[in-house]
Amino acid sequence: MELLLPAPDLWFNQWLFLRLLGLVYLIAFSSLLCQLPGLYARRGLLPIADCLQPLRVRLGARGFWLLPSLFWFGSSDRWLQGTAWAGLVCALLLVLGLWPPLMLALLWAAYLSFVVVGRDFLSFQWDTLLLETGFISIFYALVTPPTPLMLAVYWCFVFRFMISAGVVKLSSGDPNWRQLRALDYHYQTQPLPNRFGWYAHQLPHWVQSISTLSTFFFELLVPLLFLLTAPLRLLGVLLSVAFQALIMLSGNYGFFNLLTLVLLLPLVDGRYLGPLQQWLGWLPGPPDAASAALAVSLLFLVFLLLNLLQLVGLFYAPARDNRFMALMSRAPISNAYGLFAAMTTRRLELVFEGSNDLEQWQAYEFRWKPGACERAPRQAAPHMPRLDWQLWFAALHPERLEPWVLTLMLRLLQGEPAVQRLLHRVPFERPPRYLRLLIYSYRFSNRSEKRTNGRWWHRTLIGQYPPVKLLPREGSSAARLKFVDEKQSASPRG
Repeated sequence: MELLLPAPDLWFNQWLFLRLLGLVYLIAFSSLLCQLPGLYARRGLLPIADCLQPLRVRLGARGFWLLPSLFWFGSSDRWLQGTAWAGLVCALLLVLGLWPPLMLALLWAAYLSFVVVGRDFLSFQWDTLLLETGFISIFYALVTPPTPLMLAVYWCFVFRFMISAGVVKLSSGDPNWRQLRALDYHYQTQPLPNRFGWYAHQLPHWVQSISTLSTFFFELLVPLLFLLTAPLRLLGVLLSVAFQALIMLSGNYGFFNLLTLVLLLPLVDGRYLGPLQQWLGWLPGPPDAASAALAVSLLFLVFLLLNLLQLVGLFYAPARDNRFMALMSRAPISNAYGLFAAMTTRRLELVFEGSNDLEQWQAYEFRWKPGACERAPRQAAPHMPRLDWQLWFAALHPERLEPWVLTLMLRLLQGEPAVQRLLHRVPFERPPRYLRLLIYSYRFSNRSEKRTNGRWWHRTLIGQYPPVKLLPREGSSAARLKFVDEKQSASPRG
């Protein structure tokens, strides 16, 4: 029964956790807001209005329950912007500690609205992780201080999330992980490398092998400490913080690592946060009623069961469990996790070039993904540049172009301002007549090459698509792409 009643020493832990979660939401909505017109507005790459229109016809009233989103009630550009701004304001109010349960509920509804209809650009694991964390936290904020059972759910959640990353690497059968070669490739082939990643890539193979082995230590062994006594949990938290810091230093994963750090906070016993509490001069308020604590704690038993089912599903998942978990992930309330199950060993990049005469070509430069070889890899996180990231996925299989890549080419030929603002440099004052797509193989330069020519990358052209132009009317909303040489197919050559 004591597990279901508030624990006085957990006051400050809860107070700090909710404000830091609000900060993560603030970063997530800020990052999304500046990309929204180019990605999801009516002249964007994946207009939400265009996504919902056929679903309204096909699904009718069932659409809202199958894809719960506020955009069923309105999907104009102003409505999209208003929802993102509302999320930003609610996140700020949560950081300030104002009406936490209400703010968390509104934040979850707003972010869910984007994710369920956001398709390619909002299909990342940190988006579902934020939603799952946000949903649990709505009820976590209802009881102050929280009960030990509520904390135990977070412990199980973080344990399951962290260990999943290690399990999927082993279960994938990828020889690069099993033979400790994965980090020989990782820094160079990760979606958005940064400058520190270039230096890490230069380390000798034996260091990379130890680093790969250390990854399994942090992802498979350290999480076991989360389930033990308070001092050992604290040790596990400190080791995990160091691991997340190394990931943040060597790559760009948006707000993912910050959210992971916030999730580690409930593992820390209240006594270890005492000095910080005294420094802030924070004092607890009156406790909530025991009856409310009991009711919410019973709900947390359901959350605990969902986490246990996901944990078991890492190793064994009957068909009926898969159907049930698929239903839970639709919201998403409970999700499977696990990054980099198989290591990519070659880096391909799509390079967009424009021309007015089919002779002189100039390249479009994106803000964050590799382009010109002399440009140093950049630090984007905690901002999540969704177009640059998704172009990494599009380049994995260049033999088939994603529909939104063709839309990107169309918008560049139309000179669409919202889409152009997603790029670093547009080399034309007026849209060019033609656009072509080149496929390059990229690798990091070595120290000798860097000293000789100042280039961070070396690239080799391996193929290209035929040039395209606009038909029938340039700038028209009904415009479409046409390959200049109609005898050429829409597959790479070279």
